[in-house]
Amino acid sequence: MTQLPTPAALPLIPYDGASFNLKAALAGKSPETQRKYIDWLRLFFAEAVGVQIQNVEAIPIRPFIETVTPATVEVWLGQYASEGHSKSGLGQARAAIIFMARTLVLAKQAPSAFWHDLKLVALPDHAATAAYGESAGENTGARWLSPDEVKLLIRTARNNRNAPKGARDVSLIWLMVTLGLRRDEVAKLKWENLSRRGAKWVMRIHGKRNKWRAVDVPAETIVALQPWARVISDGANVLPSGFLLRRVFRSGKISHQGITGNAVWRIVTDVWEQTNMVGDLAPHDLRRTAAAIALEAGATDREIQRMLGHSSIETTHRYLAPMKENTATYRIAEMIADDEDAFFNT
Repeated sequence: MTQLPTPAALPLIPYDGASFNLKAALAGKSPETQRKYIDWLRLFFAEAVGVQIQNVEAIPIRPFIETVTPATVEVWLGQYASEGHSKSGLGQARAAIIFMARTLVLAKQAPSAFWHDLKLVALPDHAATAAYGESAGENTGARWLSPDEVKLLIRTARNNRNAPKGARDVSLIWLMVTLGLRRDEVAKLKWENLSRRGAKWVMRIHGKRNKWRAVDVPAETIVALQPWARVISDGANVLPSGFLLRRVFRSGKISHQGITGNAVWRIVTDVWEQTNMVGDLAPHDLRRTAAAIALEAGATDREIQRMLGHSSIETTHRYLAPMKENTATYRIAEMIADDEDAFFNT
């Protein structure tokens, strides 16, 4: 497989003014699918086509048709697979590209062969397969962190030279680890989702298949969010409005727009690399960490199901199975341990 050319190395293609209204084409799909398709196509256009999408209602057609081939798409997907992206996520990226090609063909803007050729694109064999609800077999690479590793991750995020970015990243990690959020769920959060019910704080979460759930927010998480809230509010000790997590520029300036699920991926992997700990870490591993710590603390499968937003308890059982397998040996040891067996303490 050939190396994907950088946008700068791509040939200049005259823009003839013809454009594609992606927003209108996606009108029949769910809001979540619309957002994911747009996110993936923005990345694909920037990285493989060499065009920054400024307006999803006017995407230039000719650069897409003239540049994109099945090989281009497979190389691009392969790069994301090598970074640890799951097959389900890459499948959505592939579907977004093929959707756009099909729509152009139906609109008589591209030859039918263009769409049919792109349907031949195969997902990379080495994409991560440890999606939620799957048991962690020896090839999945699923992991979860210990409390000490979580603390190190948070300290590393907090020490960022870009103080606003550090405050945001700390908030992101706390939310994912204590509430068990998916990366797309945490990206969509707004301050308006956070409310007080008596002595408790509650977060309303917009989950998969357009379902909502309410999760109690620990007081420690509220405290962890306060530095970021003050940054957004120019130092005021008030609850902000709008997107909870936002893009932070190198200058420290904060955008009013939210971040994407892919941005969550980059934030988590970047902070993890700075810890110098062994192995890789994906956002979903923080969700697993929430489940593992809850399980260790004595939470029932039903309680963990409600936190994670699983529709079926069977999904939660499969999700927790590897964690229970790994803790069984410790439970046995606790039952038979004797002070005389403290070999390493002598």
